Amino acid sequence: VVKAFDHIDGEYVAIKIIKNKRPFLSQAQIEVRLLELMNQQDNDNSGYIVRLKRNFTFRNHLCLVFELLSYNLYDLLRNTNFRGVSLNLTRKFALQLLSALLFLSQPELSILHCDLKPENILLVNPKRSAIKIVDFGSSCQIGQRLYQYIQSRFYRSPEVLLGIPYDMAIDMWSLGCILVEMHTGEPLFSGTNEFDQMMKIVEVLGMPPTNILEQGTKTKRFFEHLPDNTWVPRKNKERRYRSPGTRKLHDILGVDAGGPGGRRTGEANHSVSDYIKFKELVQQMLEYDPKRRILPFNALQSPFFKRTYDDTSNVNHTMPSNSNNNNNNNNNNNNNTLLNLNSTSSPNLDANHQQVKNPGRKSMNITNHAFLNGHK
Repeated sequence: VVKAFDHIDGEYVAIKIIKNKRPFLSQAQIEVRLLELMNQQDNDNSGYIVRLKRNFTFRNHLCLVFELLSYNLYDLLRNTNFRGVSLNLTRKFALQLLSALLFLSQPELSILHCDLKPENILLVNPKRSAIKIVDFGSSCQIGQRLYQYIQSRFYRSPEVLLGIPYDMAIDMWSLGCILVEMHTGEPLFSGTNEFDQMMKIVEVLGMPPTNILEQGTKTKRFFEHLPDNTWVPRKNKERRYRSPGTRKLHDILGVDAGGPGGRRTGEANHSVSDYIKFKELVQQMLEYDPKRRILPFNALQSPFFKRTYDDTSNVNHTMPSNSNNNNNNNNNNNNNTLLNLNSTSSPNLDANHQQVKNPGRKSMNITNHAFLNGHK
């Protein structure tokens, strides 16, 4: 991805240059079709989805021209030294992301993002909490060809890990993982491979229901079926895991201990009641059974969102299609930003889409505490 200046429209844009190889081109053409479909449906720019302005071919490379956005939520986390953002700011991100999933779930769209993670969620403006989802390169529609290997590992749903047919609920699972990470500063399930990933999920959520395990084509990679018709995690020589369900989400969030690591003790809007509401919403997002996992519309009714609404947040509480909110305000006002990047490229990722260190990247400096505490 490169930053460029559009001399006709007089504005900066982001251009995604696709590799000149058939598989990349084919998937990019699907991405273009889905983006055009979403942008047409989102004619008032309220769906929290990046806007594709146009596309063209240059030296046999398909080039996608997008509106220019700011830095991503992984960058934001890194600039908290991975201590996480406030519950207020987490709430504002959650509202927008749930509204985006509600938008994508419309019958006219029925689009699965398939790779929701902090790197693919960008701030519209470096000083505000408005965000947009980017990178629909792995996306598909219900009823279209679905892929076996999808979702970055940390955010991969149990049904994908177990080899069970999946639907739009996979993005809700990813969102639950993201929200915990945004507040704690650390991935909830940071597996080094698929086995490790599944075991880390089991440590927190306990064993998956038997009916879920019995549906999976890959279940026996992770679990052993005993003669008494019960399932247990397979033993691993390399490391020992905690007993299923003993690493409690309650403790990870620090519900009655002043937040993660006690770091929010005494802070306004971080009461035990606030944390209980947050935990209950996340638990519904991390339901093993995708058919029982909370839907975007229901999640938006969560008590976690029944707080005093800050009109400066650029967050819409209602269904995206009814919104008059314009998230594009000051989109290209990139002067006096909160951070400096030496590149607009996506963060370096390894083969499993995980963040890898880039020693050549400049450090960023965020000093706006009002923003980090969710007041903008």
